Amino acid sequence: VPMQDIQNHKDTRNIDIDRVGVKGIRYPITVLDKDMGEQQTVAEISMYVSLPRYYKGTHMSRFVEILNEHSRRISLQSLTEILEEMKKRLDAQSSHMEISFSYFINKAAPVTRSPGLMEYRCTMKGTLKERSDLVVVIHVPICTLCPCSKEISDFGAHNQRGEVRLQVRFTKFVWMEDLIKLVEESASTDVYSVLKREDEKFVTE
Repeated sequence: VPMQDIQNHKDTRNIDIDRVGVKGIRYPITVLDKDMGEQQTVAEISMYVSLPRYYKGTHMSRFVEILNEHSRRISLQSLTEILEEMKKRLDAQSSHMEISFSYFINKAAPVTRSPGLMEYRCTMKGTLKERSDLVVVIHVPICTLCPCSKEISDFGAHNQRGEVRLQVRFTKFVWMEDLIKLVEESASTDVYSVLKREDEKFVTE
């Protein structure tokens, strides 16, 4: 006896749904790394498609199947390919995907050059309708000199930690390292995971 496929049944309620899919999948991925070629990390992934009024549901298993096929290399370049595959396999008018993960850069201290890994939280977001819309979001920790402290003090001033959230919409490939560098060069000083005394003196001054 053939099994019933509810998804293929007609829906008489006449309601379009903007997004249906899967959310918060924890999944190992490989991302492009400017210095090392590629980097292994763990992402939290959400995948959605539009659901026309004449469909009763969508095939949830196909989201994970598509993810399995592309997990070896997730990048800003491959995101459009994945979105196109989602639209095609799920017979949808639009597709959307969000991939959030920790990205690590090996960063040397400013004086002693002691190495240490810095973590940056990144999200890649993509939407495909008639054309693709791609956005990368990066959280960059920084140090800034307190302007109030500098203004009211005869000499010296304290610094303070902050976080810059950079969100970039793009049409051509961009390295995450270049975006991170852009933010860090705009701060009073970088944040480092390893500091010796000589490095602390440099950062403070």
